[in-house]
Amino acid sequence: MRREVSMMQASPCKTISLPLAALESLVAGLILEAADGSIAYASPRALALLGDQSPEALIRGLGGAAPAVVDTDHGCRLALRACPLVDEGLTLWVLEDLTPATRAAVLRDDALRAMSHDLRAPIGTLLTLAEGAADGTLAANAETFARVAHFAGLALARADSVLRMLRADAATAERFELFDLQQIAWEAADECWQDARRRQIEIVVEVPDGETLVRGDLDMLRQALTHLLRNAVLHGPAGQRVSITVAAQAQAGYSVTVRDHGGGLDAVQASVLLAATPLAPVRGLGLATVRRICDAHGARLQYRHDADGASVTLHLPAAS
Repeated sequence: MRREVSMMQASPCKTISLPLAALESLVAGLILEAADGSIAYASPRALALLGDQSPEALIRGLGGAAPAVVDTDHGCRLALRACPLVDEGLTLWVLEDLTPATRAAVLRDDALRAMSHDLRAPIGTLLTLAEGAADGTLAANAETFARVAHFAGLALARADSVLRMLRADAATAERFELFDLQQIAWEAADECWQDARRRQIEIVVEVPDGETLVRGDLDMLRQALTHLLRNAVLHGPAGQRVSITVAAQAQAGYSVTVRDHGGGLDAVQASVLLAATPLAPVRGLGLATVRRICDAHGARLQYRHDADGASVTLHLPAAS
């Protein structure tokens, strides 16, 4: 049976009939709401934009107000508008994803802030040290050179952070490669081994049997996992266990979770990972870069905190 829906054309009195399959090819998400408030249809694109949130809950939360802009729990910013289909007794809700434009604006602000403040501070100190050594107010000795090396390294690290963030935002699927997610889990653990050993923390890597193949930029995803794992190692309580777990999901795809027994992220840090726009800037670009890497890979981020600790999970689609 061919299911069809009538859509308004130029006039309320003129309609056309289209199979629902034709609507599923549109970039916008579409939801058909019946007169009693139930959902008659939701396109795959709409469900993907909503994540774990149900279409019923979304529309009920609007309270009839449209057009509207809403932020979902998993960090999408959506514009919604309602189109009454009078002849059918339905309301067509159109969902437009504003997240890319919103995140681009955040990226611009983060990059400008990093270049204007995070880079200027160590470079300014370097200039002061160089001028002091040149005019004799500072001794040109090993101590001064050590300070120069420290601030030069700091400036270089912050410049690298900006470049990594910009590179993540410019990533395209055409350059992605096939690799096993377990590989970068083990590599992230190796990267953090020395820090963990110093704090007497055990890193446990848990992976399933068989391959867990995904497509992406291996270096970027390894960087994201390493940053999350290092945060857990450095900011959680010493002498505890930190785990990184790769698992298959019920739907096609895999998850990788970093879990510790610490106090977790504060509200601003969590918003950098999860919200379309953060509550406020945070010092450093690590979490912002993690978010951009996930965006580039179509990965959904999930953060949880309870009495036992905190966890960050990346949900990645399986390789096609």
